[in-house]
Amino acid sequence: MMQLLQFLQKRPSDKAITSFRIIFGLLIVLAGYYNLIYQWDQLESTLFGIEISNNLALSIKYAIIALGLWPIILWISNACLLKKKYMRMLQIFFAILLFYSSSIIQGSADLEIDTLIFFLWFFPLIAWITWKCIPSKCMRYWEKIKKIRV
Repeated sequence: MMQLLQFLQKRPSDKAITSFRIIFGLLIVLAGYYNLIYQWDQLESTLFGIEISNNLALSIKYAIIALGLWPIILWISNACLLKKKYMRMLQIFFAILLFYSSSIIQGSADLEIDTLIFFLWFFPLIAWITWKCIPSKCMRYWEKIKKIRV
């Protein structure tokens, strides 16, 4: 347990953060496309008590796949888009979206995309808790220097 806590205290390098974003995004996109579109896995029949039509189900499937595009876009652009505080809010929002999207995919006896997305939502949650997965060049984005020390 202490080794896990010591590991979480360390800040990963920027190279590790970007490579993790690439793997994370590609894993969601490729596994989502294969399971939801190619194998045509089903979604739950109702959302908030509303029946889902086939067109809406297809749109929801593509929206789940598009969740994996956000880390890929951050990697490609390599630009700081938000302040550190708002980036943390985006991380928890992303974790909640992944958790919810894993719950609307109809479960099966096999370990498929719903289980994969359920396990993947822990990573943005840990990033939100620890503040460690923001690249160093984005840590001071939009912050003013208040004191100059000589």
